[in-house]
Amino acid sequence: MSDLKIIPLPKEQWKGTPILMRYTSEEYFDVKITEEQDSFHVDMVKKKFDTPVKHGPEEYDFPDRLYADWWEGAEAWGIVSDDGKALLACIECWPEEWSNRLQITELWVADELHRQGIGTKLMNIVKEKAERDGRRAIILETQSCNVRAITFYRKQGFQLMGIDTCCYGNFDVDRREVRVNMVYFIRPDIVRAKEDDLQEILDLQYLAYQSEAALFGTKDIPPLKETLEEVKEECRNGIFLKMVSEDGKIIGSVRAHEKDGTAYIGKLMVHPDFRGKGYGSRLLKEIERCYINKRFELFTSTRSVDNIRLYERLGYKIFDQKAVTDELVFVYMEKEPSQ
Repeated sequence: MSDLKIIPLPKEQWKGTPILMRYTSEEYFDVKITEEQDSFHVDMVKKKFDTPVKHGPEEYDFPDRLYADWWEGAEAWGIVSDDGKALLACIECWPEEWSNRLQITELWVADELHRQGIGTKLMNIVKEKAERDGRRAIILETQSCNVRAITFYRKQGFQLMGIDTCCYGNFDVDRREVRVNMVYFIRPDIVRAKEDDLQEILDLQYLAYQSEAALFGTKDIPPLKETLEEVKEECRNGIFLKMVSEDGKIIGSVRAHEKDGTAYIGKLMVHPDFRGKGYGSRLLKEIERCYINKRFELFTSTRSVDNIRLYERLGYKIFDQKAVTDELVFVYMEKEPSQ
């Protein structure tokens, strides 16, 4: 080929294209599960097959195909031949909206293109998309007998998420072909905050709300006057989330509490050095996932135009407005469970 360029693969052109995956396994991860009264133990130990085992379309009823009907909303990229007809490499991903994860449904590189870094380039496209879309993780499936794939995914930063011992049949363990689920967490992580984190979150709050204070020309606004004891009380009565950078620093936070079927969201904040990366959207989506089938309510000032735009983009609508002073006016926004 003259040019190994990765291009989008439009659904209308490539739907149904077979992906002829073939590989030979010399090793496998032997899965052993033992149960006790109060525990389960899962071991996966790499071993060698007595004889290499071939895997490919000939061993299965049908090959994988791009844009299968059950992956509604999938996107794909790949490398095609010079005449634009033959597929030589591809990656396909599908948004698992309910969990805010991106699932890689296909990843394949033709034998003649191996060891050229193409798999990494394809993977980087999906990683960039996941970050751009504010996904919290990327997930994929492989098999315990595909040691080469597992090794590649681990180098890409994926880790074991779980196994499925009856995905392909009722004797997958005996056949040494167990479904292996792997996950790549999008950095920075969002996790539940603990009481030990509250001082750092309050310090971030004082920093993050300086821009809000500047809109009014005064630092006499509630977020800059809150005390640690008040924050602790909020934490005891609700949920605090923190966004943690790779060096362990808290760079974002949001909190909420529930009352009478409504989750009240407050203090959505991102460190000034990390704004403009979609982190505010990620935090808001994650706190929403902590409250199932609830109405959401939040408020911000009328001068916080960027905040209002963010909330509207994520499905919130203004339903009330209240003046605290002549200068400070709050708009109240809501999002119904069905949205």
